[in-house]
Order: sequence, then structure tokens, then C-alpha cells
Amino acid sequence: MYLGVHVSTSGKIYEAIDRAQALGCAAIQIFSRNPRQWRQLQLREEDAQEFKRRRLASSVKVVAVHIPYLINLATPYDGLYSRSIEAYVEDIRETAALGAQYLVTHMGSFKNSTMEEGLKRFIGALDIVFRETKDLKQVKLLLENTAGSGSWLGYTFDHHRIIFDSVKDNSKLGVCLDTAHAFAAGIDIRKPEVFDPLLEEIGDKLGRKALPVVHLNDSIGACGSLIDRHGHIGKGFIGVKAFKHIVNHPRLKDAAFILETPKDTPRADRTNLNRVRRLLVT
Repeated sequence: MYLGVHVSTSGKIYEAIDRAQALGCAAIQIFSRNPRQWRQLQLREEDAQEFKRRRLASSVKVVAVHIPYLINLATPYDGLYSRSIEAYVEDIRETAALGAQYLVTHMGSFKNSTMEEGLKRFIGALDIVFRETKDLKQVKLLLENTAGSGSWLGYTFDHHRIIFDSVKDNSKLGVCLDTAHAFAAGIDIRKPEVFDPLLEEIGDKLGRKALPVVHLNDSIGACGSLIDRHGHIGKGFIGVKAFKHIVNHPRLKDAAFILETPKDTPRADRTNLNRVRRLLVT
């Protein structure tokens, strides 16, 4: 397994590698640009090259880029829909330029529409995005599950299955499992008799290699609360016992575990990483 955290790209984007290296990370996730704004600047080629150079000289083996929050491929509004498709294409190209393997995305919100229409819009958009980026086979788009609040798609893995089955080419699709989101959506992953069949379901319906990244987060909300609030490892409702089972699961031995836990103190990332390392069975 590859363990790491979501790392800031403050300053120059390649400085994220230095921050990850200082924490001993083998995997990282970044925002390649401001996650709450539309693109202001293009990634500079020299910065992308330096990012790749520093990564090759570091312990970081897996890089995931998280797509900005404004993008919505499930929206019923045509202007936002078109702009989101354009942004997806740009972000996949930027992910490839950084040498990153994965682009993680939420599936979007169908607010003022229906779930069925939201899925239809998302699938249609992916067909366009994949056609426009067919030359970038090294980047996989990972569909992240959500906590089930509001009108967001992805709170059930049935949505993932529908998308995998409906896009014209799913060879560039994968899954990012967020533990806090699954728990908040009502999947009690504290129980091996629930978590193990969940992994089987993902493997059977989406492919045995469909789950390369896990967002490893505890949950401030109770199971089924629909509250998307991440907690420190072992300090929320999921708890240490469940995380020990998850990080040592044989089906996830090649996965990247990326923490998105609170950064409320300067040592928070290091503390959470060390908690996970102590759970690993060697």
C-alpha cells in the first residue's frame, strides 16, 4: 500500500513534493489550482517539469489530482455544463502534464433536476471528455463516493455501476473510496461483514482493479448522518479498529491511502500518518 496525505501547493506547485517528502509520503493528492475558482492561469510547462523531476527524486510513487468543486457535469444548466466539460478536459491534460496517475472527481449535483437526468448528463459529458482526451491514456478518472447530502450523485455505488456500464469507453474510469463519505451515507464500514462485501461488490461490478485510491478519513458524523465532515484517524465515529481492518485488507494491498483529515495544528498530518502506520501489520 502507498500512504500519504492531501498536500498544499502553496507557492509553486512542485513544492508539494517537498512537503510530502518531509512527511515520508508514498502517495499524495493535490489541487492543481484553486479548488473554489474557475481557472485563472495555465500550468507553466517549466513548473510541471520541475514537479516531475522532484517527484522522481522523492519517495512519492502515486499522485492524484482532485478536481475543483465548481465543476458540475450533472447540472441541468447548459452554461455551467459546457464550462464544466471544458474544465474537465483542461484538468485531465494538466494532470497528464504533471505525470500524475489519477484525477479524482465528485459526480456533481442534479439540483433542480432528477437523479436519472443527472446521471444521463454526467455520462454524456464523460463521453465528450474522453473523446477529447483520448491521447492521454495514462490518466484515470476516479469517481469518488459522496456522503448522501442534498442532490449529489455518488452516495451509492449503484451510480458508479450505471456510469461504468453506460459510457462508451470505461477503460479510463476508476473509483476513489472515501471512508467518511461511505459511513455518512449509511454504509457501516466499521463492520467487516459490511466492508468486505462492499469491496467484493466494487470488484465484481466495476472491475478487480477499479479501486486504486482510498480517501482514509474518520467521520465526525454518525453512520447514516449524511454529514460530510472528516475527523482525525481514530477520533471519530469510525474508530481505530475499523481502520486497522481497512488498511490491512488484502484486496487493498496495492492501493494508495490518502488522508484528508483536518489540518488544525502544524503536526496534524504527521500525527494522523503515524496513527495509520502503527495500525499496519507487517
